[in-house]
Order: sequence, then C-alpha cells, then structure tokens
Amino acid sequence: MHPPPHQQPPRYDRLPLAVQHALRLRGALVPCGPGMRGVGWPDTPRVRLAAIAETIEDGSVAALLTAAWVWGATEHPGLPLSVSGNPTRAYLRHARRYYLRFDEEEVASFGGLRVTTPIRTILDLLHMSEAFETSERDACTALLSLAELEVHELSQLLENKRRPYARIARRRFFSLAHEHDAALP
Repeated sequence: MHPPPHQQPPRYDRLPLAVQHALRLRGALVPCGPGMRGVGWPDTPRVRLAAIAETIEDGSVAALLTAAWVWGATEHPGLPLSVSGNPTRAYLRHARRYYLRFDEEEVASFGGLRVTTPIRTILDLLHMSEAFETSERDACTALLSLAELEVHELSQLLENKRRPYARIARRRFFSLAHEHDAALP
C-alpha cells in the first residue's frame, strides 16, 4: 500500500541514531543518498528531499549535482551536498554552501523543502561545476529529457541569461550537444 501522493514523508533524521540503526537492520529503512527513507516510500523527488531535509530545512535550496539527484538524474547526490541559501547558518554537516539568486519559477518546493528546477539545475551545472565530468554530463542529459527541453532551447537560454563563466558554460554545452547529436539515430 502506497502513501497518499502529497503526504510528506517522515523525517527519519530526527529519530535517535540507535532507533535509525534498528529500523535499518529490520529492513524498514533503506539508504537514500546520505539519508534514509522508509522502504514503503517510493524513490521520488519529495522523498529524496526528505532524506536530506536536515541539510536544507533552514530555507536552503538543493542545487547543482544534489538537485540533479533529487530529480532522479543521477545515482548519487555528491558529497558534500550542494546547497544554496541562508548565510546565517555557518556550519552544515556534509554540505557545501553556494550563494545563488533565484527567480521564483526556478525553485520547486515539496512540503517546504526546496530544490532548483531541472532547467535551472542544468544551467547551474554548466556554469558552476568545478569539474564537468561524467556524472555532471549524464545529469545534464537526463535533466534535458526530464525537462522536455530541446538542445536548441537550452542554447537560447545560455545565450539570453547573463551569468559568470558564460564562456565555460557554452563550451561545456557544445560538447554536450555534440554528444547528444552523435547519440541520435
């Protein structure tokens, strides 16, 4: 039996570690990124956000490779997790803080937990990833499909938005577009 579609998943990070460990040994909890999810909860963006809620509950936004993981575009959220927002919280366990500005439509919210949209995540990965390796490339490709965005539409977004490292982003995009074209039948 599946939970109702818009019910917020339980926060297992709030349980004592001994209880979390016991539930995991019984098979009631399974790994979900650096956190846990109940075995009966499907692996969805809402559940993945709940698994990392301890890191983003202060109003921060999951970003970059962590956001790609939330959307199901990559298997691992990256360590440290990538988050943006709330500069007043000085220390976050297992997280790297970025200070990004978002328009309202560039952030999705699930039960008060926030993540960048697939399109914004692609743009951030192209502009900001320190290393644009296989995991970032694959995430961008999967997010293109998820966002139902054509390569030429992404090209227009890159040209129209003024951001730092635009030249790097365009070079990465052209490499990605070349791979995408080569993969087509």
